[in-house]
Amino acid sequence: MRTAMICLALVCVTVHVAGCGEKPMAITQYPEFYTEDLKTIAVVPFRSEASDRRAGGRITERFTRDLQQNGTYNVFSHNDLQAMMDQQDLEIFAGTGDASAAAASFRPGGKVQALLVGTVTMYEATRDVQTHYEPVYGTDRHGNRVQTGTRSRNITRIEAVVSISAALIRVSDGTQIHAATETGRASENSENPRRDQLGCLEAATEQAVGRLVEQFGVVRKDVRPGKNAIRFARSGMGGTRNFADRFSSNDATALLVVTLPESCDRNAFRWLICRTKGDVELDSDDFVWDRGSSRGGMTWEICPAQLAADGGGPGSYTAQLISGHDVVMSRKFTIDKPKGEGGQPARTEKPKRNRDGGR
Repeated sequence: MRTAMICLALVCVTVHVAGCGEKPMAITQYPEFYTEDLKTIAVVPFRSEASDRRAGGRITERFTRDLQQNGTYNVFSHNDLQAMMDQQDLEIFAGTGDASAAAASFRPGGKVQALLVGTVTMYEATRDVQTHYEPVYGTDRHGNRVQTGTRSRNITRIEAVVSISAALIRVSDGTQIHAATETGRASENSENPRRDQLGCLEAATEQAVGRLVEQFGVVRKDVRPGKNAIRFARSGMGGTRNFADRFSSNDATALLVVTLPESCDRNAFRWLICRTKGDVELDSDDFVWDRGSSRGGMTWEICPAQLAADGGGPGSYTAQLISGHDVVMSRKFTIDKPKGEGGQPARTEKPKRNRDGGR
């Protein structure tokens, strides 16, 4: 909601500490498909196409536990499923991957809204030991540096790769809600590796499963807004924008453009403008980011003439992007005196804004 002139000394002091540039901000990342009415899911035993046939069970157990800890859904585990359907049916699904048949088996109970099904396509760790020879140096009787021999070092290299494909299937009609494939990697390369093959596999599994949880669940995450999160522009021909950071105190309109990553979808933000080194908020707006705006950004009209009139005349002004109580991005711009004129600019009526933020 648009606000009148409000003194926000605390906010502006925070801006000066943050300075220009960007810093990480904590957001709640929502999957694109997510709706609050999807509350209950079941993780069906993952199939294994890897050489280790036990990989499916291991991944299923880890994924179920992490998704339960995530808290986005009420998650039914393998033990819960055994009480809801025949173990033979579960084994048949794990062998065939027929998601529609599995969804059909859950419809009569009505307790599960969606199934998370998956396949482990890679689950392997390799170990290789190579001998490296290095020269050993000393000095001769004349004090010159010379090679006196060689020494050998046994370098152990371990590489683990875990790749998982998963899909969320709606029980009511067997349709796919979302699908994703994630890969985790871990390695060691030293004389005394900290982890063995199993340890690297566990690390790669943790990475791959963690990424899948981000694909299907709501998570807290640190992201950077991007160096162009806030920019200013003039309107050009055919609705184009000509980005600029200098305006005249006679200009009735300019554009403030906010561009954020898709991951900021559904998060609330605020922008405000104040005089650089000032403590009075001159203009501001609260908005909720939409992933559909990530390409072109959200646009607001601002009035340089009015900002100059309210802010003490031409000079340096700063816009800040605020997430929660933190200023995560600031950008300066200049309002100049009209060429050949002096004195303070006349007060000008503010341009009308679209309530949707001018997207």
